[in-house]
Amino acid sequence: MSAASHPSSLLDRNKQLVVHWFEEVWNRGNRDAIPELLHAHGVLHDGARDLHGPADFFVFYDELRSQFADFHITPVVVLAEDDLVCMHWSAEFRHKPSSKPLRITGTSVVRVQENRFIEAWQNWDAAAIQTQLAAL
Repeated sequence: MSAASHPSSLLDRNKQLVVHWFEEVWNRGNRDAIPELLHAHGVLHDGARDLHGPADFFVFYDELRSQFADFHITPVVVLAEDDLVCMHWSAEFRHKPSSKPLRITGTSVVRVQENRFIEAWQNWDAAAIQTQLAAL
């Protein structure tokens, strides 16, 4: 029996969901995917800021998209256990005002419930962005 004929495990599906989020929402700029993948009562912890549901995430997303473009986020390591997925990623994008290309890394931990994000924690290297922009 081929590997393709075996149904994927829940852990594999959860990992694929997180990778799909970054591909759709950030790399493709598909804003419509946000409410499809983020639960209405989902919470994203981004440093000291908590974003509640798609409405708050839209504000965060639009703020970043107003300053940066050409996102390309690449999974480096994706791990899963129970209902949690952890993805360490690298990102390349462009600062719109200066057209300067930027690179950072980050880590996102996502709790998946019913094939949607119910809670997530992310940490990305904001200091690297400031250092790269200061070099202008």
